[in-house]
Amino acid sequence: MSAVGTLAVTVAAAAGAVALYKFVDRRSQPLRAAFSEMKKTARGSEQGTVLDYEQDPNSGVYKPKNANRG
Repeated sequence: MSAVGTLAVTVAAAAGAVALYKFVDRRSQPLRAAFSEMKKTARGSEQGTVLDYEQDPNSGVYKPKNANRG
């Protein structure tokens, strides 16, 4: 292959890589936005349930703090 052919193939491969990158970036934008929104709502949620456990000294098993003890 000549130098001109090598140069043409290199330019075509670079252009293809850029086009592929832009395509994947456009297609993944809604997914990234959904994850970002999910992180924001999870971080700022004051209505979320907090699981609070304590270890039972007798058995060593972790149980919810508000569980009825018997």
